[in-house]
Amino acid sequence: MKKRKRRRKQRVLTNYNLSVSKVSYLKGEITAPPSKSYTHRAIIIGSMNGGTRIVNPLFSDDTEATIKAWRSLGATIRRYADHLDIIGFNRKPSIHRGSINVNESGTLLRFILTVIPCGNGKFTITGNGTLKNRPNTALVEALKSMGVEISGTTNDHKLPITITARGELSGGNIEVNGKMSSQAISSLLIGASLAKNDTVITVKNTLVSKPYVDITIDVLNWAGVKVENDNYQTFRIKAGQNICSKPEFIVHGDYSSAAFIIVACCLIKSNVVIKDLIIDKQGDRKIIDILNTMGASIEHMENEVRIKGPYKLKGIEIDCCDIPDLVPILVVLGAFAEGTTRIYNISHLVHKESNRVYSTADELMRIGGNIQITNNEIKIIKSKLSAEEMLSAHDDHRVAMALSVSGMKIGGLTIENGSCITKSYPNFVSDMRRLGAKISRISPGRKRFCFQKNKRAMGIGPT
Repeated sequence: MKKRKRRRKQRVLTNYNLSVSKVSYLKGEITAPPSKSYTHRAIIIGSMNGGTRIVNPLFSDDTEATIKAWRSLGATIRRYADHLDIIGFNRKPSIHRGSINVNESGTLLRFILTVIPCGNGKFTITGNGTLKNRPNTALVEALKSMGVEISGTTNDHKLPITITARGELSGGNIEVNGKMSSQAISSLLIGASLAKNDTVITVKNTLVSKPYVDITIDVLNWAGVKVENDNYQTFRIKAGQNICSKPEFIVHGDYSSAAFIIVACCLIKSNVVIKDLIIDKQGDRKIIDILNTMGASIEHMENEVRIKGPYKLKGIEIDCCDIPDLVPILVVLGAFAEGTTRIYNISHLVHKESNRVYSTADELMRIGGNIQITNNEIKIIKSKLSAEEMLSAHDDHRVAMALSVSGMKIGGLTIENGSCITKSYPNFVSDMRRLGAKISRISPGRKRFCFQKNKRAMGIGPT
């Protein structure tokens, strides 16, 4: 009797670098990853009353943290391969005390702060990574004006944050600074739908990232909550509205994640179709207009995008006040476009997963990027980038993917701690490889490899 060979257990890398080689042709059809912004809001708002099904949600580090947090508040959330079934709590969290870790999700942190006060008891909110260093002054001070007993551990209310919930939000007139982030506004809109009294939110300074507020209002409308929006300066929400989620919410593709694929296809010879990119409230759909203004000829159909690159692109001026998540890939794009690309209104990017402006620029300058930075703008002059380098993702998923796109164009790059992409786009590597990109996960201790010599890196065997 022959002795059976023991099957070698495949090792799954959870912490890894990304190794990227130059690619000559991208071809094929893929479906865009589901929208992270819509998934967050559908889970949170869909859990506030009754029940609903969320079809095609994004499963990533951030949204998994939201599922876990909302379960801890009393929602029943059943996860399936392509949908979530939710039985919500009746406007009030059904637990009375506890500690909730929001991981590294800034959206979850801001949104949970306005829902917890509707419960009862003392709660502590903690987090991980750079989220612990982000100030929460605007939202905390606004909640105090609504009668919430809340405080952080520092003057600017960094984590951990303690809340003593007393069963309700008072509502009323609230002022909040919109200069640094729109998340406080979105959070207060959600909280106002639960408030005892009518709520009027007045925004001081110019509101940044307006499309994310539009997404919040879009999902609130789906749940039956009406919001009056006076040119993003004043928002009014009447108390006592019946939050009644519809039976189903469908999450469509994410433009901010698809932007990395779209830009890669514009820089490299390509014939690619990206499906499920409908025209909705996402501000990052502007990436298509930006690229076409620079010289691309991207076709945007009803629910798909077609790219046949490469295109000869020229530098332009880009206002990123409302599209901060596009900045890393736009900086990379500027390095390959003719002339100068000026990206401005970017000062609110300081408190993201990293200081995205400096993180992306610093890494590109290490390989020859010609870049000038001031407080509120960055200029990128067409650059001759060199290969054979180890670059840092700065623990920022969007920086990691942006640098990977530069690697597909010039080859020979390793992105340290590329595993941070799981925060928003866990399938980035597999999707890019499906189109022909030479990108792979490698152990942190391994050096960059050659695709022609490494079968595993080409997809023959585990990676």
